[in-house]
Formats: sequence, structure tokens, C-alpha cells
Amino acid sequence: MTVKDRTDSWHQLAERFDVFFVDLWGVLIDGEQCFPYAVEWLTFLKNRGKAVVLISNTPTLGTVMSEQLSSIGISPTFYQAIVTSGDTTRYLLGGDRGANKTIVGSRYYYIGEAQHERLLQGLPYSRVNQPDEAEFILLTATDSAFQNPQDFQVFLERKMTMLCVNPDLHVLSLLGEKQFCAGSVAQMYERLGGVAIYIGKPFLDIFALAHSSVNFTDKAGIIMVGDTLHTDIKGALDYGIETALVNKELSSQDIKPDRVFVQFTQ
Repeated sequence: MTVKDRTDSWHQLAERFDVFFVDLWGVLIDGEQCFPYAVEWLTFLKNRGKAVVLISNTPTLGTVMSEQLSSIGISPTFYQAIVTSGDTTRYLLGGDRGANKTIVGSRYYYIGEAQHERLLQGLPYSRVNQPDEAEFILLTATDSAFQNPQDFQVFLERKMTMLCVNPDLHVLSLLGEKQFCAGSVAQMYERLGGVAIYIGKPFLDIFALAHSSVNFTDKAGIIMVGDTLHTDIKGALDYGIETALVNKELSSQDIKPDRVFVQFTQ
């Protein structure tokens, strides 16, 4: 892979950057446990006074994620904020901004896991149980009831917009097992002729929200650390900050990270 620049160690990044945007799945955790040396690296950044913002495409809110991370050893003392696609969705739908200008109506049909059903609770939107009563679709995860083209027919006929709260196509576990995400469903919907709005990386809203969580305006002092080219790296480059990819196996002619690492011990 061709990169723009190359540093020899993670320690050198701490000499150059003041703020670290860090992906969760694939960089720090596999969804159930920490990757080796993740806590050691976060401790290193903390001891040097670096600001860390954890960024994830999960629909889970940052406050809930914080509790889950604490249970596997990632203390809130390691980071300044957690910004998720769920947080960004509530931000964009909670005022006269972004996504709520595009979505027409307030009634939505929900597709996803039970734990995220209340994502829009407290906002001026209501969930309906019948597709033909909805004005848009709220998608947070794959669902066995929506895997084939015919499953989306009623939505397509009504020309309903799908709001995808996780643009990831899939994630990999520590053992390398592929788990499909909401982005794969939204892509299918688009291929069938539907309209999808994606909230999360690589789209700029989540990076702007993460940036607003730290008292630091100079983008030259911020770096994004991620494991995925088309979400972490592309989004950060589009936002105008530098990047570090933790995955030397990935390659792309169009998306070039500033530096590439095998793991935290390189």
C-alpha cells in the first residue's frame, strides 16, 4: 500500500498530535473484549495529556457504551468523549439540522435489534408497527425479516427514505468472523431503487460532533486511528485530518492513509 507518510512507532504520534479520534471495533475491541495492548496504548496517551475521542458506528449511545467499555477494562478516564452514530442521529434529528430536513414526516418503521428501539425516545418521532403507516424507516441492524428484495416492496412503493444508523457493511471479531451490519441492508435498499441516508463514518457529521467534544480547533493536531479504509480513513480525510490505519492487509487506489500500522506493538 502506498501511504502519504510513515512514522516508526505509536509513541511518535503522541509527539506530533494532541487529539486522537479512535475507532472502537477493530482497533480497541472486537465487541466483546479488548484487543491486546489497547489499554496499554490508551494509558500511554493519557499519561502524556492527549485528548482521546472514541468514535463508533454503533447505534448504541455513548453513555451506554461507556458502561460497556468499563466492564472490559476501558475506563472513562482514558477518553474525553464517546461519539456514536446513535448520538449523531439524535443530534441531527433533535433540531433544525441535517437529516431531519431530508426526512418528511414523523412516523417511522423500525428495523433492528430490541436494544436500540428507543433510539429516538424523547424526540418528536413515533414508531408504528405497520409499514404502510410509516413515513420513513429507521434502520439500526440487520434483521432476518428483511433479507430479500420482496421484503422491501411496501417501502419502495411508498418511496420511503431509509435512515441507516450504522453505515458499516460488516465487522470482524477477534477470531476473524464476519458479522453483517445495517449498511449492507441500506445498500440493498438503494440497489432496489430506494433512498437511504447514512449517519456515521465516513460522513462528516459524526466527525464534526466528535470535534465539538474537545476544546481544540486546529485540525492539524488531530489524527484518526481506524481499521477500515472506506469509513474511518475516508471520513477523516474528507474532514481534513490526518489518519493512521491499523490494518496493513487493506489496500485502495483511491483512499490512502497517512500511515499504516500492523498493531499497537509495531
